[in-house]
Amino acid sequence: DAENNINDLNTTEINDANSNGVPSKYFGYNIFNGNPELFQKSIDISTDENYIIGPGDEIIIMLWGDTEINRSYKVSKDGYLFIQNVGQVFVNGLNLEKIEKKLFKLLKKVYSSLGPSNGNATTFFDVSLGSQVLRPIRIFIVGEIEQPGAYDVKPTTSLFNSLFYCNGPSVQGSLRKIKLIRNNEDLAEIDYYDYLLTGKQINDERLKRDDVIFIPNRGKTVQLVGEIRRPSIYEAKNKEDLLDLIKIAGGLKNSTFMKRAQIKRILPSELRHESGMDRTLIDVDLRDVVSGAKRINLYDGDIISFFSITNDIGNMVTINGAVKRPGSYDMGTGLRIKDIISKANGLL
Repeated sequence: DAENNINDLNTTEINDANSNGVPSKYFGYNIFNGNPELFQKSIDISTDENYIIGPGDEIIIMLWGDTEINRSYKVSKDGYLFIQNVGQVFVNGLNLEKIEKKLFKLLKKVYSSLGPSNGNATTFFDVSLGSQVLRPIRIFIVGEIEQPGAYDVKPTTSLFNSLFYCNGPSVQGSLRKIKLIRNNEDLAEIDYYDYLLTGKQINDERLKRDDVIFIPNRGKTVQLVGEIRRPSIYEAKNKEDLLDLIKIAGGLKNSTFMKRAQIKRILPSELRHESGMDRTLIDVDLRDVVSGAKRINLYDGDIISFFSITNDIGNMVTINGAVKRPGSYDMGTGLRIKDIISKANGLL
């Protein structure tokens, strides 16, 4: 019956989603239904020294010793700081280290004790970033999402947790080739399956203002059904074969029938004319697949069915009637009628 149910699956199911738009049959997409705040790193952290200064940021300048100053300055919309006795200083696009060097050179011209020629400074200098650097930054998420466009995210947001702001890719979007583009160049590419299957955020990057996250179309898609630990619809990379998908799906159950699995396949257009068929059915010996003796390539739209072993017990003998303990018993080797009667505690 289980095999018949699998064979009766609607082959168009691989392209369907739930009526509410949540693609529950597709592996990984439901994780983005959560609150993005739950996936943020703590904001109670020191500011990243590589943070790029931009309009609206707060710069705090401190001098102590012979000269004492503690003032905060806000970067203008044109990227300048206006500092008394110094004038306008362009800081847009600089990180904290570069700003500190630039301001030190300018300030020591005004405060001679900051960098005297004899090398014995009596005024000391420090630059830090104010709390306003923790204001939201604007990024752009485009491609296969429901609402592409600009999003305001926390400054601690990384490439992995940014997708929660847009509720993740649409069902037509890829989870395996998500790109981070900065200054019109590809900076990083992540595979969300790494995070879902191992908890590792490989190739993750802290986001910066005006970063672009691009979600391409979903790649090769296959469906695994039947006696496998995590039946679902998966996106496969080009080099991944049936064994790779079995591992992604959590592996086979101990009740999986190993002599045969079955692939329902829509033939690629270039093969249809040669074979005279649009669809085909392929039987696979799972023992060869698991051992690595045979590599089974997958095609877009494949449905792989895994069958169950039978419920028959091969070494059982049953005794009923006028015995003290009727039931089923291990037949063992060389079991005789009198032995099974003895196992049943004798006749009544």
